[in-house]
Amino acid sequence: MSGPKLFIWYHPTSFYSQKVLLYMKEKRLTNYDYKFDYDFVKNVNPKSEIPVVKIGDKIVPDSSTIIQTLEDTFKEGYPNLTPSDKGHHFEQLYNSLEIRTLTFGAMHNVELTTNREIPDEPRLNYLTKIATKRPAILKAQAEAHPDVAEIYNEKLQQTVNFKVDKARLECELVKLEVILEETEQHLLQMDEKSWLCGNNITLADIYLALLMRRLVYVGLAYRYWGNGKRPNLSAYYQRWSEKKSFKEVFYPTSA
Repeated sequence: MSGPKLFIWYHPTSFYSQKVLLYMKEKRLTNYDYKFDYDFVKNVNPKSEIPVVKIGDKIVPDSSTIIQTLEDTFKEGYPNLTPSDKGHHFEQLYNSLEIRTLTFGAMHNVELTTNREIPDEPRLNYLTKIATKRPAILKAQAEAHPDVAEIYNEKLQQTVNFKVDKARLECELVKLEVILEETEQHLLQMDEKSWLCGNNITLADIYLALLMRRLVYVGLAYRYWGNGKRPNLSAYYQRWSEKKSFKEVFYPTSA
């Protein structure tokens, strides 16, 4: 197996960075390096968003675009992670969820959470940073980089206007309930050693693993597959949690 050298700029707790890293590991892409370098990111991606991947001499932003580009680039000798029609259906369901609302909504409304992994001090520090420090940083960046000031000002307005009230979060939690119940019923019909689309992992599995991992992290997992609820979904997540690729992305110090 061969292909161009890869480099990924990311942040370890970024949902979309985790999405690309887990995909790359399941794709068995080993010829890559990665680090977080904000100065580089803002120079190559006008939106200043991570992840960004360099494929040979080509710079590719946006997690979905990155994955599709890698899937098109690395074919012969690499596992095909493109899902079947049924898998694509689940992929679309998981992608329809507002990860930002679920993440920050759970952080704000801790009474709705159980056994969250994110400790209180980092949680409160992060919420304070979002509320006070991030607007100041974006304003300073807009002034320092007038050529892309419009983008920074747009992100500034999004930050200032973004509020997760309890009603908005609960609406997303109801939507999540429906999606995970459909997933549970689908898994019920599959062999216990199967993944969503059969014997092989696809993008649909990667997206579901990411979603479930995020729910564990913010303390929303118990309400969906805790205490014997949705045993097939619980067993599915357990299988993922035992995989080397999963541990390397989410628990790198113990992998």
